[in-house]
Amino acid sequence: MKSRGLLLLALAFFTGCPGVLPPEECFLTGAAEPPTLIIAEGEAASVRVPAISPQVCDTPKDAHTPESVTVEVHGPDNLPVPATAELKTGTWFATVRFTPRSTGRHHVIVAFAPVGSLRQFDVHVARDERSRAPVASLTARASCLFVDRTHSGTWLCDNMALREPGDLPQLVGRDTQPATAVAADVVWSMTDTEVRRYVDTGTGPLVLTGTAPLPPGSYDTDRTPHSRLATEDEYLVADATTLHRFIFREGEGVLAFSNTRWTSLAEAHFTFGTDNTRAILLRGADTVWLVSSTQDPATFTPRARACPFQLDVRGFYLASTTRGCEVLDGVPVGHGEGVVWTLDTVQTSTGFIPVLHRYEVSTTHGLQEAGSLSLDGSIVSFVQELRPGPSHPLLESSGGVGPIATPRWNAERTALVLVLLPGPGRASHITRISDHFTWTVSNSGVPGVRVHPWTSSP
Repeated sequence: MKSRGLLLLALAFFTGCPGVLPPEECFLTGAAEPPTLIIAEGEAASVRVPAISPQVCDTPKDAHTPESVTVEVHGPDNLPVPATAELKTGTWFATVRFTPRSTGRHHVIVAFAPVGSLRQFDVHVARDERSRAPVASLTARASCLFVDRTHSGTWLCDNMALREPGDLPQLVGRDTQPATAVAADVVWSMTDTEVRRYVDTGTGPLVLTGTAPLPPGSYDTDRTPHSRLATEDEYLVADATTLHRFIFREGEGVLAFSNTRWTSLAEAHFTFGTDNTRAILLRGADTVWLVSSTQDPATFTPRARACPFQLDVRGFYLASTTRGCEVLDGVPVGHGEGVVWTLDTVQTSTGFIPVLHRYEVSTTHGLQEAGSLSLDGSIVSFVQELRPGPSHPLLESSGGVGPIATPRWNAERTALVLVLLPGPGRASHITRISDHFTWTVSNSGVPGVRVHPWTSSP
């Protein structure tokens, strides 16, 4: 596999030597720990690592430069990984090189002698899926916040349907924020005044099979739903305060069947995501979980709360009487089919570290944590719009260079493993990822949306 060097940000050294006081020890400052990196499995990595040591103010700096360096690299199984370290005479930097053969966190220990001390940092090794070929190029739209496809092959980009990528689009909802959901060959959508249900017959445009007026609610000023779930015969919409249910019946069309207030005026709920989302809907068998963000009464920190709703005999979704709400660590940052991602900040002996959590709906145990990932303060998670639909976390090195990655649950290893996504990176493209597709939108050059296949499990 072709090698690719990883260039770290230059680290400046500053000394604070007093001008009139007697000579004293001055400590080099500004040399932060090498940042955590994201690299590809099987790809040769080259990391520039700075040494650091106290120096006497009236002594030339080069008298204290390291004379030798050694390195150890340990893989996620704690077994050693072959590595080399090269120190250029008279400098404070060593170049560490190794080729990881497995995915997961690798720990690097660099020792400088006789000065420079130990430097330790982590490298996240990701499965490389950047070469996945696109399955569609949707040039009819400049961008898409929502992308999905019916079983019969019609593409949905926000509220536009395209039988083939180059076809003229069919508007199935309002031409603003998307409110579309796909279930097999059924497409649900919303306008400013009604809910619509379409069916993909396999040829031609989608066929409208029913509509129902939107009931009064709290959709915000733009009447954009905060979350939605769909089957072929049911469309659930959560707005800022209410859970609405629409159903389809042969011979009757779409019916606005019921609505249930999911929050009380006495509760304080916080928004999350860049589009001020208040609710995320998840399905687990006959239970619908509504995830919101509240405040911990003891620590006053934001926490995610998942509350179960179940159908009663009249067909209304009501708060469950057999299972209570559950508190999740952190605030929601992504979601998918039966999965919600949260981001928490954990205090350690060295400071505060962001931790990404993956919660999975269990039919018997509610929401259970299935994997977590420490971001070490040097890998950042993008804050994204969450209302358009399923959106999995996107990660990159904090310097803003390098590939875009996403965490994927590996059931065999019972761990989260990073995967590098197709696309040239953050500089010229915007990347999004759902349960079935990942797509990039060009910020420059030829407009269009390049869609790649994606699976949320290996």
